[in-house]
Amino acid sequence: MKAVRYYEHGGAEVFKVEQVPDPVAGAGEVLLRVKAAAINHVEIDHRDGISRFPITMPHIGGIEFVGEIAALGAGVEGWAIGDRVTPYLLGSVGKFLGIDSPGGFAEYVAVQAPSLVRIPESISWEDAAALQVAFGTAFHMLFNRAKLKIGETVMINSVGSGIGSAAVQLAKLSGAYVIGNSSGDAKLAKAKEFGLDVGINYKTQDLVAEVMKATDGKGVEVVFEHVGGDMLTKSLAALAWSGRIVTCGGHSEEVVPLDIIPFFRGQKSIIGSFVYDKDEFETCLALCARGQITSLVDSVYSLDDTADAFRRVESREHFGKVVIKP
Repeated sequence: MKAVRYYEHGGAEVFKVEQVPDPVAGAGEVLLRVKAAAINHVEIDHRDGISRFPITMPHIGGIEFVGEIAALGAGVEGWAIGDRVTPYLLGSVGKFLGIDSPGGFAEYVAVQAPSLVRIPESISWEDAAALQVAFGTAFHMLFNRAKLKIGETVMINSVGSGIGSAAVQLAKLSGAYVIGNSSGDAKLAKAKEFGLDVGINYKTQDLVAEVMKATDGKGVEVVFEHVGGDMLTKSLAALAWSGRIVTCGGHSEEVVPLDIIPFFRGQKSIIGSFVYDKDEFETCLALCARGQITSLVDSVYSLDDTADAFRRVESREHFGKVVIKP
């Protein structure tokens, strides 16, 4: 089969499109013919060697992918060849696909049958590939961790990203008032099509001042944060009394200074969030199938053009997810 591998850390140039042996479905596994795979920023960190997740070289990445069952391993029941499925990214034993085992940047992947989730016929391969990590992560952050309530005001950082654009939709669907920020006006305009109430360009506007203007000086109850660095500091300043930040990443900068005085005097909270539960992802799939949320695909590349697909993500010009189709 054809697969994209890398043998060393570095930029997009380290990707090599190669012929490798086809995987075989072992006992309790299925062989999945990959139809589409989405790029997530954590895969850039893996490739660059800064993710703090150990990987074995040569490595086939791709934590988020969808496809149809091509073969059944021994003992697999309840599934049939041709079924449209996607594996929950933690598999069924708490190990990351695409990190602890080969991922979806290939024509075939062997995955554990208990991890599979059925994809509704109404959702295209591209949309299904772009759904799991973005909406599953956003759902878990907003409702499981931050406990966002109807009527609250939430600020979504970097609304053009995969999880940012998903969070805008889910927050609006829940009855929240949604403020969002981005480095570009075009992304803010696009986000308003999906529920953004107030858009702030943090390159040309004072983020905290604009938040206070939009909230009559109160600040926001919740900040959806995944950027880190200066954005986390500004997010703290934009919080209302007893406000809470929920964070799942720090690609801008992972170590930030914290002024503890306004933090504890304002009774503010910083809440960590890591991945999501399988049932939360299945809820998002149902919402998409009913048309209540929209999976956002920025662009689609072939497996041969994986390096260019990653360059698209790293350019930060995309809105939504970049998808690769073998």
